[in-house]
Amino acid sequence: MGETITLQRLLEMQKKVWNFKINGDPELTDLVAREQLKSIGQLSRIGSLAVLPLTLYIMVKLVLYADPVFIAVGSFYSAISLFVMLRNFRRQARIDADLLNVSKSIKAIHSESILAALGFSCITAIPLAFGQLPYTMDMALIALGSLILGGFIFGSVPRAQTYNLTITTVVYSIAFLVAAKSAAITTVALLMVFALSIDYIYRLFFFNFVQRHVHGAKLKTAAETVRLLLHDYSEQSSDWLWEVDENHLIVNPSARFATAVNMQIRDLRDLPLVSLFEESTERNQLEQCLSSGKTFRDIHVPIKLNGERCWWKLSGRHLKAGKGQSDHIRGVAADITSAKLAEERVAHLAHFDSLTDLPNRVLFKQSLQRSIGRMKPDQKLAVLYLDLDHFKTINDTLGHGAGDLVLKAVANRLEKNIGMEDLVARLSGDEFAISFRNIDSEEAVQRRAGELIDKLSEPVMVEGQAVGIGVSVGIAIARDHGNDSEELLKHADIALYNAKENGRGCASMFHQSMHEAVQDRRNIELDLRAALKRNELELFYQPLVNIESNETIGYEALLRWHHSERGLIMPDIFIPVAEDTGLIVQLGEWVLRSALYEVANWPEHLSVAVNLSPAQMRSPNLMPTIVNALAATGVAPHRLELEITESVLMNDNQSNVELLHKIRSLGVRIALDDFGTGYSSLNYLRSFPFDKIKIDRCFVEEVDSREDCRAIIRAVTGLATSLGMVTTAEGVERSDQLNQLKEEGCIQVQGYLFSKAVPASDVVDRAETDVTRKGKLREIGEQMAGHGKTAPLRKAG
Repeated sequence: MGETITLQRLLEMQKKVWNFKINGDPELTDLVAREQLKSIGQLSRIGSLAVLPLTLYIMVKLVLYADPVFIAVGSFYSAISLFVMLRNFRRQARIDADLLNVSKSIKAIHSESILAALGFSCITAIPLAFGQLPYTMDMALIALGSLILGGFIFGSVPRAQTYNLTITTVVYSIAFLVAAKSAAITTVALLMVFALSIDYIYRLFFFNFVQRHVHGAKLKTAAETVRLLLHDYSEQSSDWLWEVDENHLIVNPSARFATAVNMQIRDLRDLPLVSLFEESTERNQLEQCLSSGKTFRDIHVPIKLNGERCWWKLSGRHLKAGKGQSDHIRGVAADITSAKLAEERVAHLAHFDSLTDLPNRVLFKQSLQRSIGRMKPDQKLAVLYLDLDHFKTINDTLGHGAGDLVLKAVANRLEKNIGMEDLVARLSGDEFAISFRNIDSEEAVQRRAGELIDKLSEPVMVEGQAVGIGVSVGIAIARDHGNDSEELLKHADIALYNAKENGRGCASMFHQSMHEAVQDRRNIELDLRAALKRNELELFYQPLVNIESNETIGYEALLRWHHSERGLIMPDIFIPVAEDTGLIVQLGEWVLRSALYEVANWPEHLSVAVNLSPAQMRSPNLMPTIVNALAATGVAPHRLELEITESVLMNDNQSNVELLHKIRSLGVRIALDDFGTGYSSLNYLRSFPFDKIKIDRCFVEEVDSREDCRAIIRAVTGLATSLGMVTTAEGVERSDQLNQLKEEGCIQVQGYLFSKAVPASDVVDRAETDVTRKGKLREIGEQMAGHGKTAPLRKAG
């Protein structure tokens, strides 16, 4: 297989050599032709000198053996050869190939090769054919020498070479056959083989000759292109080329480089490159790279230009010089000032708040951690977690633009009221943090926190309007309350939550009990999420009694939680958690559906009252849930009473009122719960026609002993009667309270005097619940736990 491949390659090379043509562009073809002329001019002079002794040898043989006529013929052809030889000597002395007409010169060489072949071969061939010279070995050698010299002289012009070799071979072959007949056949055959071999060899030389010059031309073109590109790069690019010697002194500075550094070219020469840049660690790094002898890339160095600090990026490589020359370093410089400023801006944004320009949470935690690590054994460090009170109200009423102005003012006040070693940061939204690096005691921290609360509580002027703000503060001490920044911030946040629970506008110091309370609250949240699915929730019912007839007319549904470990949990513990976490929506839907399924078991005259939270009013599922539950249970809409508080109307008043009108249009009754507390605006009674007003238990508690309570209840009942509304008094526990409420005109009452909230099974006249209905209640819980969205329910059987 190896021999086959070698032969195949040889044949391919043979074909390539014999069929080779210059197919380049005209400029390349002309270049090769001129190189041909230069080459043949040099070789023809050498060949002419080699022909001279052969000619003299043949003439001596003619003188010795030939008749005068053949001596004359030989002399004639010798004269032709001598003419060609002398012409070459004289022509090559003054030739300039770059000025010649290439096409004409090549044709002249073709003619010259024919003439030279005829002239030199006939000197020997004619006398030999006519028997004037003996047919000896030296005749064959002269013929072979003629072939070699012809190929050598005209080898750089393949066609001229072929003409010369063909004529020489044919003339000598005829002469040999005439002189020796059949005895010369082998000599003639060998001569033809030699002719073909010589022609192939010199064509191969020509092929390499052309390839060498084509490659050289390409290299020259590429070098010229690179030179032009470098020149263009140096003159027009936004970057600059630079070069220094072995002492790192600038050499060959370009005009653009001089312009970039605001200096003259003459002043730049022999100036240390590093002296252009500002003293800095980056400059020291550049100097080390120049001295290392290694290639370097992207060294950023500051430079002062026109009074401003700019940044350059330098890359360079060492150039090995020849013998007796010094090594240089050449490289490129680029102005990266804009990119550097953008990078610094990004880094600033990553660590500073864009609105207040205070450090953000990331930078604050990093700085706090470093401060903790440098604390001395007797040193105390305090972290204050601040949250603006009712900041959302400012955004909602005055707009976010006003809120941003308030945040900036708060940031400015905080910065002015901390020490040089202290740090203030904006963590998020309306939350800030302060670290006091050196404090004497917890009392001192409390005092400083109180001063900050007083400062921040001063009104902020926003577009000519005084805006009141307040702040709550949580405090944690290192290392009493934590050993790292994460733990301190977490405990300060827990203390902040405690401050808010204590009425806001105050500071609270962290205690371990707070952490336990938060953890307990977290556990309640986690367990509450699973309570629906585990069927741990149950509705209890407290009767509503008509004060005149003393008959039960309905019940209020109250939620209870049977925890698997804690036992019975009352609503005042888990409902606030549900409201804070958003679980109240799922719980509310479950309560509504479960209550309607239960009331379907009651006599027709009994109704059920269900409380709605503000979060439920914002839920798009509320209306579909009511409609779906009424349809699925078959309960008449007037038997459902929904209780809302004033806070529902305070938040997004118009949309909530519209929703209440839609619900009431179904036939569902709407009651205003806890009336008398909060704002108790009479505008609420005007904006929506409530079916009932429920008087809060705080007025009922002392109605039998305080005149002001009686007056308030009297006013509410009178107002309700005038508006066609029913009044219900909550929390009735004593007979004296009942008598007084009856005297003041109250229509309905509920409280322990009649009954506590009882399980559904204790409701009077309630029909027995079948297994299917109990399973349906469990199914409702699983639906609410699974996705918290309204799902179609089958109608109760």
